[in-house]
Parts: sequence; C-alpha cells; structure tokens
Amino acid sequence: DAAYVIYTSGSTGRPKGVVVTHHNVTRLFTATDHWFGFGPDDVWTLFHSYAFDFSVWELWGALLYGGKVVVVPHLTSRDPHAFRQLLASEQVTVLNQTPSAFYQLAAADRESDGSELALRYVVFGGEALELGRLDDWYERHADDAPVLVNMYGITETTVHVSYFPLDRATAAGATSSTIGVNIPDLRVYVLDDRLQPVPPGVTGEMYVAGEGLARGYLGREELTATRFVADPYAHLFGEEGSRMYRSGDLARRRTDGALEYFGRADQQVKLRGFRIELGEIEAVLAAHPAVADTAVVVREDTPGDKRLVGYAVPAAGQSPDPAALRDHTAAELPTHMVPSAVVLLDRLPLTNNGKLDRTALPAPDRPSATGRAPRTPREELLCSVFAEVLGLDRVGVEDNFFDLGGHSLLAVRLAGRVKAVLGTEVSIGTVFQSPTVAALDAALDAVRHDDPLDVLLPLRPAAPSAEGGRAPVHCVHPAGGLSWCYAGLIRHLPADVPIYGLQAQGVGAATADQPLPATLEELAAHYAARIREVQPEGPYRLLGWSTGGIIAHAMATHLQDEGHEVELLAILDAYPAEGFRGLPVPDEAEALESLLTMGGYGPDSLEGKPLTTANVVEVLQREGSPLSTLSTDTIKALGAIYLNTNDLVRAYDHRVFRGDVLFFRAVVDTIDDTLTPDTWTPYVTGRIDNTDVECSHKDMTLPEPIAHIARVVAARLTELEA
Repeated sequence: DAAYVIYTSGSTGRPKGVVVTHHNVTRLFTATDHWFGFGPDDVWTLFHSYAFDFSVWELWGALLYGGKVVVVPHLTSRDPHAFRQLLASEQVTVLNQTPSAFYQLAAADRESDGSELALRYVVFGGEALELGRLDDWYERHADDAPVLVNMYGITETTVHVSYFPLDRATAAGATSSTIGVNIPDLRVYVLDDRLQPVPPGVTGEMYVAGEGLARGYLGREELTATRFVADPYAHLFGEEGSRMYRSGDLARRRTDGALEYFGRADQQVKLRGFRIELGEIEAVLAAHPAVADTAVVVREDTPGDKRLVGYAVPAAGQSPDPAALRDHTAAELPTHMVPSAVVLLDRLPLTNNGKLDRTALPAPDRPSATGRAPRTPREELLCSVFAEVLGLDRVGVEDNFFDLGGHSLLAVRLAGRVKAVLGTEVSIGTVFQSPTVAALDAALDAVRHDDPLDVLLPLRPAAPSAEGGRAPVHCVHPAGGLSWCYAGLIRHLPADVPIYGLQAQGVGAATADQPLPATLEELAAHYAARIREVQPEGPYRLLGWSTGGIIAHAMATHLQDEGHEVELLAILDAYPAEGFRGLPVPDEAEALESLLTMGGYGPDSLEGKPLTTANVVEVLQREGSPLSTLSTDTIKALGAIYLNTNDLVRAYDHRVFRGDVLFFRAVVDTIDDTLTPDTWTPYVTGRIDNTDVECSHKDMTLPEPIAHIARVVAARLTELEA
C-alpha cells in the first residue's frame, strides 16, 4: 500500500508527486541495517521538512528501532550555534544533514564552548559533498566519533541509493564525486544512450532497479512511463518484467565497484561553451583562510549575459576583500572558471529542506569605474564602447575589461564594436593582451596588419627589441588547419616567450591561390622556411597537437637535416602515421564534423538539419562563434585542407628525430589503448618523457588541459636555458 506522496520539482515548473509504498520504506532500513546497527539507544533529529524525503529516514528510522526523535525548531535549524547546542544537550547520536547545512554546523562547532557531542553517525544526502571541506572537522573529531557517511539518493527510489563511509584518509584520498556502492537490494546500472552498459571509468547515465522503486508519479501515467522504464537486464537477476528508474544523473563506475557522481545529465552547468563544475570553484574559494563557507552560481541578471558569481561567508574575525578573493580564484583556476564577482554574506541562505537556497542569493553590485577619465577623442570613444558592451554607465581609461565582468564572448562583441566605431580591425588576441582603454589605444597606434589566416600566425610575437631574447615556441595546426586553438598558451607560458602558430597553406590571402601540398615533406619544408622568417637560426622549439604532432616531428627532422638544432619537440596526443592506415579514410561528413568541433559546436548545433556544407557554414558564422568572421569560401577551404592533411599523413614515412620528445597523453575516453608514447620509440633517439593529461583527445587545448601542458613546457624551457 502507498505510504506517502512527496512532491519533487519538475523541469517544467509543475511539481510531480512520487508515490512510495510501505515496503519501499521498511526495506530501506532492513537493507542498510548491517552498515549502521541502529538501536533503541539512538537519538535522531528531525531537522528537515517532512515535505523532503530525508525526513522519511529521520522519522521512521527512530520509530522502527525504538529510538528517540528530537524535533528541531525551525529557528534553531537556521542557527548553527543553537543547533550545535541542541545536539549536545539532547545527546543526539544520528544526525542527517545536507552538506550545505553541515558546513555551517562545522563552523559553529569550531567556535563552540567544547560541550561534548554524542554523535555516532552523520549521514549526508540531498546535495554533492565536497570532501575537501571536511579537513577542519576531522581536526577536532575522531574518525569514528562520529562516522561520516555520504549517501546519494533519489526520491523516486526511496531516499537513499548508495553508501560511502568516510574516515580522515578516505576523505583526503577520494574525489568529491565518490558516492560509493549501491544498497544491496538495489541495482545501479551505468548505461549509454542505447541502454548499453559502459565500461568502468566511462561516464554514463545512472539507472536504478530493485526493491526501492516507487510506484510512479501520482496521476501522471505518461511521465511515469518515461522515467520508470523496462529493465532489459532484469532476467539476469530473476526479475522478469521489472522496471528501472532513469535518474538523469551522470556517473561512472571505478574498477573497485564504487560509483562517482558527475551531476545532472540534463542540467549540466555550461557557460560560453565550457562545462563547469561549480564545486571546483567553491573548493578554491573555501581554501582561502579568510573564508568559512562558499557557494558559486551562474546568474543571468542581464538577459543573455550569464556570469559566474561567488558568495563567501567570512571566517570568524576576518573581513576579506571581495576583489582579493576573486584574485585568489584567478590564481588557481582557468579564466572561464573565475567568478565575475564575489559577494560577502553573513550566512548562506538555506531552503526549508536545508539545501542552498539559490533564489535567495543577492545579485552582485555592478562594478564601477575607477580609472582616470579619457584625455583624447579616441580614448573617449573607446571608453564609451567599453561601457556599452559591459552594460555600465562609464568606464575609466585604466579599468580592466575582464575585471569589470568581460569575458570571451563580450570580447568578440567589443572587437566588432571597435571596428564599427573606428573602422579599425582589432583581433580578439589584441583585446586579451590590451584589456584597458589605455592599452588598446596604444595597440591601435601600432596595429599590425597581419592576416589571421596566414601560414605564420603571431600569437605573441617577439618584441622588436628582443634580439638575444628567449626563443619562440612554434605551434603546428591540427588537421583542421588553424592554430587559434593554442591561444591558451599565451596566458600560461612565461610572458617573455614568443609564441607563433603555423596554419595550413591555402587559407590566407598569401597562399589562397597556391595548390595544396602534395606530400608531408613538402608541407614540413614550407613551414620550416616560414619559421626562419622570424627566427633565422636555432635552436628551434616545436609543439603540435593531434595531426600537428606528426607535422611537428616531420619539421624537426627536416630542420635537423638542414643542420639546425631542435631543442624542444612537444607532441600532444599524436601517434606515428602508420596508425592511420588501418582506419577508414576520412570523408566529407567527417571534415564537416571537424569544422563544427573547431568552432566549438557539436552535431546538435544543427538542430536537426542535415550535415551539409551550407548548414555547417550557417552555424559557424553565428554571432559569437570564433569562426564567425570567416567567409564561406574560407570555411570550404578548411574542409578541403582537413581531407588533404589526412591524406598526406597516411602516405608519410617517418624519419628519425635525434633528440628527446616531451609527450602529452590524453587519458580520458581513449579509443585505442595500444597507442602509447612508446609507439614513437622507432622514430626518436632520445627519451620520451610522458605527462598524462586528464582529458579526452579532442579537449587537449581547452583551458584546464592547456594550462597543465603549458606548466610542463615552461618547466622544460627553464631546464634548457639553465
């Protein structure tokens, strides 16, 4: 029989009532009894609203085992110090908390008078738990007094699904996404979009089957049928015809059987094309010594302009500067993860269920201009353009575009407005390198008329007075033909290291009328000649990702054959050319998909339209696309270059490079585990120093991976120059 109906939020805004049976509830306790051993001496708290299913565990756990339940007054539940006093005075042994509520309790515990707690267990649920924020608790409490337990759960599967007991070492060594093993009478499948199990280490969607499944949604048969689906694996467990619940949550299973949780499949936090884990930003903010509690959200206070905003509760006796906290995150995180503002609060607001109340977080104050006023007509115009793009009343000449809330898409808009107002072409790279009106005004005086599609692209050119300075790093394009993907190196390689990109022939004005190269040797020779225009003599430093790694190796051997020294050859997840010969020959469809990827889009960006050149061009020329300024002919040329470059690689016979190789291997979603750095051994006389990068092959130049790669390259450059 039905025991209760609890309503959960719906994606359409219409709540849905989950019908849970008496059996669902009683088996929750019998199936977990071997872990907890609750008894009549236990004292439980009813901390949460009875409209939140955590209360099922709190109320009926005490009733079933003959224990005592302490109903926490609402005002006490919102006062961490008063709540901590209640736990001590009532000698509570079983505490159930959302992480947001526990972080506040832990801060109150740190400042308490030391009255003894009797806690045996603290059970977490309702939100993701940041394990890094438990260090402070473990400094004051033994591992088993109380035992902290992380339990992932879903209303539709009766409160809890998994179990992960913690101690000091486990919390320090595990990732915050770990949610442990399933309750014994439940089965958790991790499946792909075809309902096929994914291997350990691969992310899929969680489906839950077994004794905890609710009946469904009250009066919502169609919705029930879409979420409670037939279990194709039930026959393996002698349960022919049973159902499983589609959770909508992403997870992967480790080789030891434990599950790692990665958030909602349908509500991933994506901002300007980047998938962002807000918990990572919160962990960095929380690590600041002046911060006691944090939250980070995506806000859209101005329509169409989504921004990250951080919230921080100061530690006792501290008064941190919000700008300093933002600088703290900027020092630890890639640019796209740095909050546009940090807001100080006395306490984070909580809902009746003890979760973070995101709707109650205040909007940050708009930043104000602080720099000097403009002195020339052009400075006046630039200040007005900056203010227009940023949505501010005014901007000072010395104010930094990005400190005032600017980001990459707004930088694209800024460059377009500068061209419209002043008639001068400004590249996105110039905006990043000259983020104030004063700096951009100076850059316009010295504006370079480089073709951004030329074979040699100055990402960060050597200064005119840099004779005898540090040697450049030359970055070779992948199969797509452009080197813009290496722009992330600008931020992370030392500022005095020049960076040049090598791009495909046949795109820029200087080579548009020339035939595409017939061999990889011809291509390597042309690129070697171009880099000698800016660096006549070695030693040379080459870097290449994917197909660019193969080309960089070919350039290195060509330069050595001509008597030049190559002191750095960095290969980013590329493997010898013979590995391509067993793979299908790329066709036009693959070339078009590559163009979409190069623009930061996936197949879903076509919105159901067929994969044709015209439709791909339409997507790539949208406002905000990094390729929006390219003509239709240029985009078509890039597709032809992709196919030609693949043909050149397949026909290439490697020669031997005399020296060491700095290798970077992508270790997420690897397609062929036989491809390792050692496959280069026949073609390299020196060491092959490998660095594993936690990303997939296609993501090597995203902000976080490229920052990791740049740090390793920078360290090698320091060794070479010592």
